[in-house]
Amino acid sequence: MIAVTAAVRLLGMITCPLRILFCLTLAVLACVKQAMAIGPHELLVLANAREAESMAVAEAYVRLRDIPAVNLLALDLGDAVRGDTPSISPTIFTTKIWAPAQAALRERGIGDHILAWAYSTHFPFRIDSSPPVSLQGLTFVRNRLPTPTEISAGTYASALFAGPDSPTGNGFAPQSFDSAKLLLRDEMPLPNMTLGYTGAPGGNTLQEVLAMLHNGMEADGTAPDGTVYYVTRDDIRSKAREWQFASAADGLRRLGVRAVITNAMPTGAEGILGIMTGTPAVEPAAAGRYRPGAMAEHLTSFAGVLDNPQQTKMTRWIAAGATGTAGAVCEPMSYWTKFPNARFFNHYRMGCTMIESFYQSIRCPLQLMLIGDPLAAPWTPKASLRIAGIEPNEPIGQPRPIDLHIQAPRGTHYSRFVYLVDGRIAGEERTFTLDPTGLEPGRHKLRAVAYQVGFVRSQVFGTVNFQTSSQRTPN
Repeated sequence: MIAVTAAVRLLGMITCPLRILFCLTLAVLACVKQAMAIGPHELLVLANAREAESMAVAEAYVRLRDIPAVNLLALDLGDAVRGDTPSISPTIFTTKIWAPAQAALRERGIGDHILAWAYSTHFPFRIDSSPPVSLQGLTFVRNRLPTPTEISAGTYASALFAGPDSPTGNGFAPQSFDSAKLLLRDEMPLPNMTLGYTGAPGGNTLQEVLAMLHNGMEADGTAPDGTVYYVTRDDIRSKAREWQFASAADGLRRLGVRAVITNAMPTGAEGILGIMTGTPAVEPAAAGRYRPGAMAEHLTSFAGVLDNPQQTKMTRWIAAGATGTAGAVCEPMSYWTKFPNARFFNHYRMGCTMIESFYQSIRCPLQLMLIGDPLAAPWTPKASLRIAGIEPNEPIGQPRPIDLHIQAPRGTHYSRFVYLVDGRIAGEERTFTLDPTGLEPGRHKLRAVAYQVGFVRSQVFGTVNFQTSSQRTPN
């Protein structure tokens, strides 16, 4: 054990078996907080307030991942987005999504530590710019579109892309978003994913989305066995990334992960960790059984164009058991820069989360839709953090020094500590005193986060509820 001292409406919509499953999960989460790279307190979850399914998914995810309640933003999109609206204009994005979200971050006092967004269901997947981009693409560039040529030709270069750019190029070591933020500062883009797409056309069921999110949480820290399949065919969609496969597969094998380069999709396979291929039509369910945390996608034109019946939709991978997938929301042509690089799995294996692995492997993420659990981290180090010095629901009237007890693998060191009260940063030093001054009477939550040393700054956190009965007059 590493001892660190610090003077420091959902259930009615879910079927009965799934309701029981979620209750059991939440009971476990109350005791154990798994380590990961980007943490729950650094993720803003956006929901469409006018859609019950959107709220249900967002609320389920916030509870499942113990995301601070203040990080859930329900947006009133008005008549601009109703039901399964596939696309909106850049102006509507600005007025109904971007501007209200920025205002909420300022008003809630959480904008200083939010590193990524997660959209719930019932958001449009495409922005009708010229050329079109995805909702996630416009969010990523912080509502400032690159030139039309950079978008259409895929020459825009993401600051988070870790390479390589060519068969002879060298990629960069994986890093967590926290490390990237230290380097990029104001130039840091805004990575984001969609938790699920439900309803017609081409969508998943609510139960499929919730099961996927649960699988993502179940995957954390399991270091799963299984196989990553790189499937190449005599198809330009497949050939576009074929040059990436050998190097990525070799790197995975050195890390103890089985990786296969083949010209045939797996059939009835056990323990699928990932599938990367290029083809207009696939049968994800026929491939076999997916490990929790698996990512699978097929580079093609319309996998993410969910209002077009052509080609297999990316959502079929989620229905089959994958925890993450990707698809273009408009004709991307066969530019490899617009799709995940084969090194996605290498970043994943080094302890990065799903969202960190995606954005380090995509050079030009402007026309891509990403669906899955952003925080899934199968290879994150196993660790836990317990807050001592305060009992659950204890009334606090005077400043109280806080102790932390961290259990982690031998040789693990932590270099940064963050303390949050009700989701807002209250301290960033190694030592911390919980001071109830200024807090409203009632129930509050203290969260302590410890960041591991390294480029992939895996973090572990713990929470405890406490009570304040009255405001103390400052000395």
